[in-house]
Amino acid sequence: MMTETDILTRIDRLTHDRLTLCVTRSWVRPRRSQQGVVYDDTDLARLRLIVELTEDMAVNDEAVPLILNLIDEVTTLRRGMRTVEGALRAEGLGERLLARITAMQDDGRE
Repeated sequence: MMTETDILTRIDRLTHDRLTLCVTRSWVRPRRSQQGVVYDDTDLARLRLIVELTEDMAVNDEAVPLILNLIDEVTTLRRGMRTVEGALRAEGLGERLLARITAMQDDGRE
């Protein structure tokens, strides 16, 4: 867990005002602890992405939540696919099914 000072130290171009905006808009969701407000590795990664989007790519603040939501959706889908793949492999179906999917993609029957 990291404090606000830790976060601001680790992300060069992140200002206190920008961090406050990110929290206010719920782009990151720090937790309260005995130390005060703390951030985790996910918050750190999201803040780095936000700085990259807004500073390097000139993405406006209105587009940031859309991009973050899309990334969250992709992450959720990937996690779900790993769960399904694990279940299929446990049943001995994984390799056959993956081969079938690959063959269908190669034939253009997605």
